[in-house]
Amino acid sequence: MLIKNLFERDIFRPINGVVKADQIDDSSVWQELDEFVITRELDQHFRKFISWYLEAVDQSKNPDPTGKMGIWISGFFGSGKSHFLKVLSYLLNNRTHTNNGHSKQAVEFFESKVKDAMLFADIKRAIVANTDVILFNIDSKAGHGSSTGRDLILRVFLKVLNELQGFSGDHPHIAHMERYLESKGS
Repeated sequence: MLIKNLFERDIFRPINGVVKADQIDDSSVWQELDEFVITRELDQHFRKFISWYLEAVDQSKNPDPTGKMGIWISGFFGSGKSHFLKVLSYLLNNRTHTNNGHSKQAVEFFESKVKDAMLFADIKRAIVANTDVILFNIDSKAGHGSSTGRDLILRVFLKVLNELQGFSGDHPHIAHMERYLESKGS
């Protein structure tokens, strides 16, 4: 028997060695969702994130919302931070993905991966929350400007937000004018 026959999947298939936020072609997304493995440690991280996320979502129904959510993901190079974050974004968007004639919503990839029915129910509750998920690589959006530190981060976030709204990301003054004209009905 050959060692390659011991594996469930073809060991010679293309495997993306580095997960990139902007790599969202159909086959890459499908492979990332399909082959994502929830280890014991990742199970704990999913539990924490989903718990915090649902807490923030539930607080938004409060007339005086104090729930502001921020998550810091840290780890060693190659430990799977980007992959985890990207999979969370896929789950929260819960779009339908298609590959080789098959279609699945992102959450469907996790029905067999999440062993705890309560956690899966929480994930399903989280994906129906009315939120926008914006995934981007801050380095690729930063460009070559004169901003540094906090100004750079704010400029990148404004650029991405403007682009998400369909406005100019590289020229904030044009985006501001576009918003002004849109508010006037022009």
